[in-house]
This record gives sequence, C-alpha cells and structure tokens, in this order.
Amino acid sequence: MDILVINLMRLGDLIQTTPVLRRLRTEYPASKVTLVVMDLFLETARLLPGVDRLVPFPSVSLAAALDQDGGWPAAAHRLAEWLAQNFPRPPDLVLNLTPNRVGAILAYATGAAEIRGMAVHPTWELNTRPDWASYALIVSRARQANPFNLVDLFLRESGLTPDGQGLELTVPLSAEKEAEDFLGLLNLPADTALVGLLPGASQPERRWPPERLAQAAIQLMGKRPCHFFMFGSDGEAPLGEAIAQQLPAAATTLLMGRTSPAVLAAYLKRLDLLLTNDTGPMHLAAAVATPTVALFLASARVQDTGPVGQGHVILEPRLDCHPCLAPCPQLRCHQAITPTAVSWWAEALLNREPLAPAAGEKSWRTMRIYVSATDPQGYHAYLPVARRPLDRRDFWLWLQRAVWGQVLDGPAFPGLPLKQWLENILKGHYLPPREDLGLGPGQTCLAELGRLAGQGEEIAREIIYLTGYSQEYPARLWQKIESLRVVDQELRRVGVTFPELAAMVEFYFQGQRDKQGKEIVPLARELEEAYARVRQLAGLALKNLAELKNILGIADEDNDTAKMARAVQTIVANNEAFQPESEGPPCR
Repeated sequence: MDILVINLMRLGDLIQTTPVLRRLRTEYPASKVTLVVMDLFLETARLLPGVDRLVPFPSVSLAAALDQDGGWPAAAHRLAEWLAQNFPRPPDLVLNLTPNRVGAILAYATGAAEIRGMAVHPTWELNTRPDWASYALIVSRARQANPFNLVDLFLRESGLTPDGQGLELTVPLSAEKEAEDFLGLLNLPADTALVGLLPGASQPERRWPPERLAQAAIQLMGKRPCHFFMFGSDGEAPLGEAIAQQLPAAATTLLMGRTSPAVLAAYLKRLDLLLTNDTGPMHLAAAVATPTVALFLASARVQDTGPVGQGHVILEPRLDCHPCLAPCPQLRCHQAITPTAVSWWAEALLNREPLAPAAGEKSWRTMRIYVSATDPQGYHAYLPVARRPLDRRDFWLWLQRAVWGQVLDGPAFPGLPLKQWLENILKGHYLPPREDLGLGPGQTCLAELGRLAGQGEEIAREIIYLTGYSQEYPARLWQKIESLRVVDQELRRVGVTFPELAAMVEFYFQGQRDKQGKEIVPLARELEEAYARVRQLAGLALKNLAELKNILGIADEDNDTAKMARAVQTIVANNEAFQPESEGPPCR
C-alpha cells in the first residue's frame, strides 16, 4: 500500500507527526510511507523515523514565482511538473495534516483513491474526512472548547488510534558525537545540572521576558550547581545575550544560531532539564525525553500544543483574557508567571520529585500549573498539580473530552474507563467548585440545541416528502427550505450565547460545506443525518453533564438545600488563598 503523508507546517508541527508515522507502521506494516514537507524544514524531517521516502515541497521556488507580476501561471506549471515527477501514479491513501488550502489542493491533485484530513471538493469547497478531521478544523476556530492535543488530532484525523507513547526522533550518530565532544570540553563537575534555556518563540508576545528567565536561573543556581545552555536562532541571539549578562560567565554557554536541527536534538537529549516557551524546539526536547518546564503565554494554549509524554510541567497565566484573541498592550501574562514558581518546579523535576496534586501556594494564585499525562485511551492530557476549586473553564473542557469521544468514535469508545479516570481527576486534582460553573445556562442551551436539531430533522423529512409533489405544492416546499435557514440561524445563536458549545454548532456547519450542488432529496437526506448527529451530541452532553454533577455532588441549581450548602462552603473557605480569575483592570 502506497501512503502519502502531507505536512507543510513548521518544525514543531513536523515533530508532532511522529506518532502518525509510528502508528502507520503498526496498523499498515507492509505499506510504503512517503512524507511531503516544506523544503525549508527538510533537515528536521530527516530526523523523523518510519519514513520510506522524503519529498521536499518547493515552497521557496513557488513563492518566488508568485512574487513576480503574473506569476500564477509559472507557479501552477512548476507545481504540475513537481507532481508529475514525484507522483506519476496516485497513492492509495493520502493523510493531509496541513490545515490550509495549499495542503488541501495538493491532497486532491495527487488523485489518491482515499484522502483523510482536508482536501478540496470538486466544487472547490474544503472537504474534511473522517469526522475527526472536521472536528480538528472547527476547533481551530473555537479553541477554548478543545480538550485534545494536536498530536492526538493528527492521529485521529488520519484514522489511527493513539498509543500514548509520545514523540520520537532518530538522532544521527555524528550529531551525538558533536554534542558529546563539545560537552566534554567544558569539563563540568559531575554534580552540575545541565539546563537548557529557550527564550525565543514564534511571536514576541509568547516570549517570557529574558530578565525573568534569568531571575529563575539565578534562583535555581542558588539551590544546586547548574550550567545553562542558550538555544535559538540567529535572530534570537540578543535574548540569550541579555540572559547571559545576568549570570556568571562560567555558568553559561550560548549556542544560538550554531546548531543544526540534528545537533540541537543531540544537545537537548543530554540535558537534565529545559526551560522553554511554547516553541518548536520544545517538541524536539519532548521527543528525546528531556524533562521540560514550559511557559504558555499570550495566544499559546497548553491543551492545543503542550509538550507530550509523561511528567512535563506547564505554567499558564491564570487570567480571564488567556489565551489572547487579539494583540494586548499590557501583556499581564508575562508578569503572572513568576521566577520563583519556575525555579521551584524546575528544582522539583531535577530532583525527580513526585508531581502529585497539592494545595496551591498563595504565591501561585496567578498561574495554572499542569503536569503532562495520558488518559486510559492513550490521549494526552494536562492535569492540575496545584489544586484549586474547579472552575467553569475546566469543567466544560472535561465534559467536552467525554462527549466528543463518544460521538466521533461511536461504539468503539470505552466509556467506563474514561468515566472512572475523570472521576479521579475531578476529585483528586481539584477542590470543590466555589464559582458558578454555568450548569444552568449550559443545560438550557444543550436542551435548546437538541430541540433545534430535532426540528431540523423533521423539516428535512418533510422536504423529502414534498419533493415528490413539487409540482402541486411548490410554495410549501419553498417554505420548508426557508424554515431550515431559520433553524440554522438559531443554532448559531446557541453557539454565541454559550461559547462552550460553539464547537458543537460549528461541527454541524462544517459538515454542510461540501454539500453544494446536489439534488434536493439526497441533500435533504444528508441534512437529516447531520441534524441527527447534533441531536445525539446534545443528548450525550446532557447525559455526561448529569454524570459529572453527580460525581461532584452538585444538585440542581434551583435546589434550596444546594444553594445553602454552597453559601456555607463559601463562608468557611479561606478567602485569601484563592483569588478571582483576574486581578486588577482588564488587559483591554
């Protein structure tokens, strides 16, 4: 079987493809796997195991052609030549992991018999298959409702099952020797901890200020001997120099702009710890099993792209504006993460201390602190290790985790093990909720979602019936079609009213984008099925909502006894230990 994997993204996204390649070897052992990557990241792609043929996509020459006046014909001709040269015969299966129109066009142009992920439809609409691919696309527009890591989304949209084994790389022996020889020349004492610092990130607002990273390093040096290695690109060298100026010269080594991807992986493999922002080399470190303390600032969100594998620590700002949806003039998230907290968790990882959930320190009240783990199905998860009262955001994320698996995996979904795992998480990693979890409005909106979907189903069935009498009742048929527009408008209203349900609403609309130009009856039948999926989704969400309320011991909100218990709990709680989600004026 000839399988083509398309990933036209950057360094970190490429590394996160390795579980797909590993599972292909397991589930399709006799297949030949070809990987297409941007030519800019060919060196990184060579580190990925499980690839039989590596093909660079000519992004540089295509971009140059498009930059010229009237360059579209030349670019199209170049692409046609590239396709004919590299894929004279269509592959049997294409897995497109690139969430944009370029990747979708390329997947379609190969002529493959089956495409998973995103492709263009013959009508040039974006088409996503299987359902997990539709989900992956919609949560890119409704990120706050997504509980799944990109690694697992890559796997599921490829039709592959997670194994929970994290990332992997093949580091060349020559790179291993180069790193080993260089470290030997430093002649460091045996008890010195080798700590990497990655002060850069793809966006300036995602970078923790270098002076705060230096403060964390100084505090860590006060607890044990350390030597710090600064990594990054040439353009990020000033960040490393700013940090090095605040540290003893003998305790720092600047390697920014001096390592290839292979040599960088070799250095990271030899570290005892990495302190990093959310950036591509963070995933390199995870792939070579280096413990990581990762800082997720601004638009970075741990559930989306956190480091995978067991035991990494991730810090996020505990602010109502995080993750950012727009540029921020204040960047309060940079101040919410403290050097003391970073050095504390760095020391815990260096000392290999157990990362069990504990009551949150008052000094950590501006942060969310997670440890990376896996659930019973092999999906990656991020569990709070600083116990705080369960809040609305986390409650609905855990609910989404339970619901989407049941909907997208169907009968294969192992509901009981996940339910028991969720119960342990909610009881062991959180304190009882002290704020409104949005249960009342959420329950109302879920019921409304189910009602509207049922109404859409009924109208679709009536359209199918009336189509047989379109000559006799053309006005009635038109009225029913217009009624569906009203239902769809009301569905969108539900997603806006209760943003936690936005992904459920968008899931329905994404399924309609490749249904243009069909005859009325086939289209109505597909709409009937789509409405039925939304109704099922709402019903499962209501069922899981009731189960999670039972786990937490929460009665209906209109129950006077429950209100009294909540009031007493609030009075006796230590009001100084837990602050509101945000303190001070809003960012914008």
